[in-house]
Amino acid sequence: MSASDTADPSVGTSAPDLAVSGLQRRTHVPHVLAFVRDGLGGERPIEPAAIRAELRGLGAELVVVSLAGVWRVRADDPLEPVTGAGDALAAEVAAASEGYGVRPGDDAVFVIDGRGVVRFTHRLPLRGDVWTRLSEALAIAGRGVRARDAHDARQRVLFTRREWAVTCLVAGCATAFLAGCKEQERPPDRRDAGAGPPPDVEVTLRINGKPHRLTLDPRTSLLDALRERIGLTGTKKGCDMGQCGACTVLIGARRVASCLTLAVMAQGKDVTTIEGLADGGALHPMQRAFVEHDGLQCGYCTPGQIMSAIGMLGEGRARSDDEVREQMSGNLCRCGAYPNIIAAIQAARRTLG
Repeated sequence: MSASDTADPSVGTSAPDLAVSGLQRRTHVPHVLAFVRDGLGGERPIEPAAIRAELRGLGAELVVVSLAGVWRVRADDPLEPVTGAGDALAAEVAAASEGYGVRPGDDAVFVIDGRGVVRFTHRLPLRGDVWTRLSEALAIAGRGVRARDAHDARQRVLFTRREWAVTCLVAGCATAFLAGCKEQERPPDRRDAGAGPPPDVEVTLRINGKPHRLTLDPRTSLLDALRERIGLTGTKKGCDMGQCGACTVLIGARRVASCLTLAVMAQGKDVTTIEGLADGGALHPMQRAFVEHDGLQCGYCTPGQIMSAIGMLGEGRARSDDEVREQMSGNLCRCGAYPNIIAAIQAARRTLG
């Protein structure tokens, strides 16, 4: 990010207060603040479901400020007009723009974490369909988040997992939300248009102790290989982006999101799925604990919850309820059965010793 692209306040400093009529500041909530010259023009977003899903996963909200009005986009309320155009708004926007160092006619985005600290700033000229590019940027950010190694401590020095996700959001959002609203030349596509897909490869996967020899496209995920080629459908496909944990399996003793793992990467390794836990007719202690403590409702996320819990106990890093919640935070339950899930995990811990 060049100096010319950086807007005051600088990254790492406290964000100025945003004094706009009708806009109440929500503390402890990460948000993306966008100063947009022409506003949203009264048009609703063309892909509200995709935008809601990404914001829900990131725990962030979007605030759009312009002379034409102010809008807030939350995970469950895609477009909420806060205030309309007028002399009062013009004065407030001018003051807010000055506080954030945004010159008249410029567009800028700021990512602000739950502590009110600026984590990212960027500005670009406008061009293109704002909402289409925002939706694309959110998807780019999601793919960036799923590629990050959650166990790399160096990634967690400055950011919590949610704050890092929001920063990734704006890294993509700044490129697609505001990128090039004025026509720019694009370099020619250097890819060979005539190149076909990569050739299939021979893979032998050892699943639940049994070898499975497959011929796969090298881009096939372990999740798709398990479900579509081997027929082990206990591992569930939820978000397919590594954010919900429904697809969790064990490779060796390590829990992984199988939707983000290429099948070829599992060759020569022991892969355990939910189908491989029971010993004959006897349930694994973790499975039995989930049943006894009613740690499920619809059951869709349960295979991933159980596999992740077994991997977590093997890691030996969580013993208290709060530590278990933190280590299991990558596994979502839409039904909200978290108290019973924690109780089941702790009961299984006592059984397994």
